[in-house]
Amino acid sequence: MVVYAEYVFLENFIMNFIILSLTSKFGKYPTKKIKLLIASSISALYAFIIFFPSLHFLFSIIMKIACSMIIIVLAFTPYKFKDFFRLVGVFYTITLIFGGAGFAIFYFTNFNGIISNGIFYITNISIKNIFIAGGVGYILINFCWGYIQKQLSKEKILMKIKIEIDGIMTELTGMVDTGNSLVDPISQYPVIIVEYDAIVDLLPIEIQKIFNCAGTPNFTQIAVLLNSSSWTTRLRMIPYNALGTENGMLIGFKPDYVSIQQKENMKNVKDIIIAVYNRKLSKAGEYRALLHPDLIETY
Repeated sequence: MVVYAEYVFLENFIMNFIILSLTSKFGKYPTKKIKLLIASSISALYAFIIFFPSLHFLFSIIMKIACSMIIIVLAFTPYKFKDFFRLVGVFYTITLIFGGAGFAIFYFTNFNGIISNGIFYITNISIKNIFIAGGVGYILINFCWGYIQKQLSKEKILMKIKIEIDGIMTELTGMVDTGNSLVDPISQYPVIIVEYDAIVDLLPIEIQKIFNCAGTPNFTQIAVLLNSSSWTTRLRMIPYNALGTENGMLIGFKPDYVSIQQKENMKNVKDIIIAVYNRKLSKAGEYRALLHPDLIETY
């Protein structure tokens, strides 16, 4: 049976790119497309080891796990072990679902293939079948992930939080958001997203005026206005990506401290950043802040 190298590369590249893209989406870890393309290309080259007998030791379980971890690092460059292992788990889950969906599609269609060292090579696969398998896998992942998320979020975790700056304190209700993975790019402190109206009294008059104007806050104008203020050292710019928004930016600041209360437990946090959101976070008004999940690890 003849195995064409270009088809092996193309098949693996397309599937790897889809899997890594979904890992980014469901792992709540945005990354650049170029990094996904590079990681997908390198992982597609892994299949070529079959043509080099001297490299077959790379087919061992340990080496396969090591290679997949390298791919995660290349695609996402996670800075925390928690994020790294979460991405690895999501990656393997999506890979297993895609593998099952793909094998089922190919089983019920006419194909020729071989299995070597745990790698399945299909010689007459079409681009159409690749995308059909990808579509089926995507539907399965959405269904399974949505069900799991629904079960986990049946009981929202709501907490009372207090934010203090220069002796002024405000108290509000926050919800732990597992999808909030925002961190300050400079200090790597976790970020709490808070509605502007809930903390307006903590902000300088200059920032209040800018937020009260229509449209997106002018970050350059804010920096100029606060140039001679003590708030210069507090101010942060927090990049984020969300549905319908790419390369977005939130105004953030470092408070003196934040107190987080859950039942009888109280936790004071100083290494924290507050990001200001100029809209409602909850239509029903149940909460006015979204807490980073790392803040409740000790509870």
